[in-house]
Amino acid sequence: VTVRLTDCTLSLRLPRHAPRPGADSGEWRLLPRVYDLEGQDHSDREMPSQSWLYEGIIARAWAFYGPWFTGCKGNVHFSLVGLRLSQPNPQINFLHPRALETGALGYITACWGHEVYGNKAYYQAPLNWTPLQHLPLPAVRFDMRCVIQAGELKRFVFFPVGRDKLIKISFTCHQYATGTQEEIDARVSPEPMLELVENIISSLQVSLSPELQREVDAVREAYPDAAVSPDCPPLDWPAHVDRDGLTILPYDEKLYAQPVR
Repeated sequence: VTVRLTDCTLSLRLPRHAPRPGADSGEWRLLPRVYDLEGQDHSDREMPSQSWLYEGIIARAWAFYGPWFTGCKGNVHFSLVGLRLSQPNPQINFLHPRALETGALGYITACWGHEVYGNKAYYQAPLNWTPLQHLPLPAVRFDMRCVIQAGELKRFVFFPVGRDKLIKISFTCHQYATGTQEEIDARVSPEPMLELVENIISSLQVSLSPELQREVDAVREAYPDAAVSPDCPPLDWPAHVDRDGLTILPYDEKLYAQPVR
């Protein structure tokens, strides 16, 4: 598939949409237009700080089946989303690798850092932090695990497509079994799902417009040693994000008790 954005074009190889029968389709069809990533609000439940806007571009799902008559054993849901800050910040340029990191960590904290079970964080991230080297822009891949319940893995790819715009690619892998993660892996191997995920990530290509290429070159000339960090420890969750979308704050259940509008 080919995704046309204002300043670049993305291409990647995706299997046809093949969800589990009877399940919510979860498909977003790619439209034949140029996406400008103006964005819309997240729900207050999903993002209490209302600090980021998003534009859903394409989403698909793929069911994985066990031996004959054993039924569906797993599912991968893929989505590609454009992001930008709700409050424009001229001081940050996501084309700089460290600004990309700040944006990615701020966004996942805004969406999932506030999720709690009792007084414990529901999720842990980032895990398996890995810079991606095959794109003409800084990019990073990492995972997020559900701490409370095993059998769910989210894998993200973040990269900029402008000084104020990011792309988030996400894969949610579900294994339909119970027990600890080790027990679930023994019953339902995650390898076929992860192989699909990695094949899609490896197929990703980005073609820059001349204008965006000049911006990327200017950042590299000004900061020749800048690079995505080789590793990143898990964030101290639960936590919130300030309304700037970037500053991570200590968790306070009353901070965004009233919707932010």
